[in-house]
Amino acid sequence: MYSLIVAHETRSLAKTPSLLWILLLLTVAIGFGAWATSSVFERQAAGAAAIAKHEAGVRSQMRADLAKYEAEVKATGGKMEFAPINHAPGAGPPQGTNAGAVGSETASFAILPATGLAAMSIGQSDINLNYIPVSMKNIIDATKDNEIENPVNLKAGAFDIAFVIIFLMPIFILAMSYDLLSSEKERGTLAMVLAHPISLRKLMASKLISRMAIMLAVVLAFGLGAVLAVGSDLDKAETWARFGFWLGATVLYSLFWFGLAVLVNSAGKSSATNGIVLAGSWLAFVVIIPTLVSVVATTLYPAPSRLDFTAASREAQTAAEKESMKALDEYYYDHLELVPGGEARANDFLTLSLANNASIEKAIKPLYDSFQTQLNKQEEIVNRFQFLSPAIMMQLAMNEVAGTSADRYEYFMSQVFTFHAKWVDFFTGRFLKQEPLTTAEYDQFPSFSYVEEPFGNVVGRLLPSLLGLLVVVGGLTAFAFASLRKYRVAAR
Repeated sequence: MYSLIVAHETRSLAKTPSLLWILLLLTVAIGFGAWATSSVFERQAAGAAAIAKHEAGVRSQMRADLAKYEAEVKATGGKMEFAPINHAPGAGPPQGTNAGAVGSETASFAILPATGLAAMSIGQSDINLNYIPVSMKNIIDATKDNEIENPVNLKAGAFDIAFVIIFLMPIFILAMSYDLLSSEKERGTLAMVLAHPISLRKLMASKLISRMAIMLAVVLAFGLGAVLAVGSDLDKAETWARFGFWLGATVLYSLFWFGLAVLVNSAGKSSATNGIVLAGSWLAFVVIIPTLVSVVATTLYPAPSRLDFTAASREAQTAAEKESMKALDEYYYDHLELVPGGEARANDFLTLSLANNASIEKAIKPLYDSFQTQLNKQEEIVNRFQFLSPAIMMQLAMNEVAGTSADRYEYFMSQVFTFHAKWVDFFTGRFLKQEPLTTAEYDQFPSFSYVEEPFGNVVGRLLPSLLGLLVVVGGLTAFAFASLRKYRVAAR
């Protein structure tokens, strides 16, 4: 009887036009979300490649000019000279001999590579730069295009697969399940069905299994299709481990909404009432609670405004320009072993510029750190209150699976700051000593290579959300089926 009802429900659902439209909309939404997200990352990758290629081209031209100059010096038996910054074209040695010019006027780009499942969730990648220009200039200024004022992205502003799963899939599930028992009761067929050797719980479970099987088959099949179509690094075990977590999170999230539908149906109300209650529940769990958590996080730990950050940067710039000689003295004080003699040091524009950059960075670094501290505290609040809403838990899990979370980006930025220090150290010594660069040294320039964090760290951040979903789903389902004991089969 149990399998018979499941088969009957599945056949009945398959003949329902509304269900076919629901599944069609869902598949189209998943496909469009995959395409849209893939397009975003392709544009980002193309932009990063183009600008990195441009900077590499500038350095290559400097190296070519330097190679020509080295050949001339070797032919004449002369000595290589150090080029002044931005001297007249054709006069004196090429700019490629000046380490300061090469290190400050060209940049090496630190690029955060996308994971194999990046197309599953845009996450933080639409508000953070995935490529940072690194030169001898102020590194904090290079990150100013980041939306560092934005709190943890809970509402998934972009249309991606995560948006489809978190926002749209529950609507489709509730549309299939709001009248699991009420429709039978209103047609007067529920009592007839229960006259057969089957309990109300088994009837509910049968109806639930048939709907879950159809919905999850579509979601998981097209989710896998999206990975195969727009995913990357498919030959890596980590990519499929991430996909496994995506599957688990998606199943748990869908089970929550099916369980909620069972609970509402167990109250014995009309189909219209069930629909209104479930619609309100969707609004509360997906929109209202995440918004309130975000408001609480930004209220308790407000980040300084973008205007304050910009104003502080300008004030530091103005102060540095007014006290350029003092900044230069402080700069040389930090590099005592490289201090040149004579008055030439005071007239060196590039040295002044580097000193000003160092002064500005020191001035605004505390404010920048305060941004990061406040954002970290906001994230702690969100992580603490994520269990109030399955949508929050799902969004956090999706971002971790896709590698677009704030934590991964912070891990990337820590490597960027380290690389910036190496870049500055490499060129500063050669510039202050006024030692001409050689073409051989161009091969020794520092290069950035992102080191992925251990996958165990990702799993550690995923587990609270997944376990939270598991506990909520288990408790909700158990309570919902227990509530069926009080269900009135016939209306009074």
